[in-house]
Amino acid sequence: MTPSLQGTQPRQARRSNTSAVLQLLAQRGALARADIAKELSLNHASVGRILDPLLADGIVRECAKEASGIGRPRIPVELDPTGGFAVGIHLGVERTTIGLTDLTGRCVETYAEDRDPADHDGTVRRAGELAADLAARAPQRVLGIGVVVGGDVDQSTGTVVRNEELGWYDVAVADALGKKTGLQVLVDSNARAHLNAELTFGAGQGMHSVLYLFVGNVAEIGFVNHPSLLDSDRIVHGSLRRIAVPELTGNGQARFDQCGTDLMLLAAARAAGLDTPTLADLVRLADEHDATAVDLLTAHSAQVAVLADTVYDLMRPHLVILGGSGAPTDRWLEVVRNQVEAVPPPSLTRPRSTTNPLVTAAGGLVVRHFFSTGAIR
Repeated sequence: MTPSLQGTQPRQARRSNTSAVLQLLAQRGALARADIAKELSLNHASVGRILDPLLADGIVRECAKEASGIGRPRIPVELDPTGGFAVGIHLGVERTTIGLTDLTGRCVETYAEDRDPADHDGTVRRAGELAADLAARAPQRVLGIGVVVGGDVDQSTGTVVRNEELGWYDVAVADALGKKTGLQVLVDSNARAHLNAELTFGAGQGMHSVLYLFVGNVAEIGFVNHPSLLDSDRIVHGSLRRIAVPELTGNGQARFDQCGTDLMLLAAARAAGLDTPTLADLVRLADEHDATAVDLLTAHSAQVAVLADTVYDLMRPHLVILGGSGAPTDRWLEVVRNQVEAVPPPSLTRPRSTTNPLVTAAGGLVVRHFFSTGAIR
């Protein structure tokens, strides 16, 4: 989907056109100036005025010349991944994960540490310390900090309004981190942020309707129809915590938040005698043909299939992206595909941003905001 142009006043038009160029390069890769002008219905002089400050600031770079057959060779331009960085922070139930992403969503550094989920003041304070240290060591300018957390989030104030898993209510995350680091801070919920990342860098690029199903210690969805980088507020967000799913063991059913979270999956593994402190350990055991691990992950996949079918019946998206523990590897994606009833199996996929999806989703909030505003200085 080609970005649309907005703005009538000169400054608004210039910023809108800069945003459109950044979005186009993010979606399409290297393009010659003539191709940019054609795609965005701009004249060549306007494209030059847009690109000159981007080139000077290191946001965009020139590529090797291309022979055009007639006249001088064309010199394409592309985003310079190292032209800016974003700090991404994921606040999970038991762990804080922080990292640095470049302009293409690639995670270049990560760090994680366990913490006390009930201590929101200590958690946010420590996140600020880690973010300030990471920003100070970044190889190039840092555009801001993105924070992803489950539950209800007020994006306008950067406040976690309610997260029952953490026991957080009205926690002003953006204000605290901004004071600590001096950087702009954007805060969003899990599913919205992950969907944003896939629309910007991954599987959702160019799709007409995309649904992101995040499964972890929460089950949340983000859905958008006719997505645009210029209007991320169109993303619909909601929780599936009360949806009834099959229990991991036995033949009963219960709400997802009572039988389907990652913590409950790992607890069931421990109860069965497995030494699996993390989901990755459980997946590894299943790959080694441990029958109990295979059974538990198969049962978990059945839970994910129910969630996917439920939201597909309501929204009919062209693409359903399974994030978190929804499909931890391609093997388990196929298991979910085999168990869904409503979703066309080819419509199910895993996130494309796989280096560290948590950090990419958080950092992607900042990169996407930068692309959508066209603000350079």
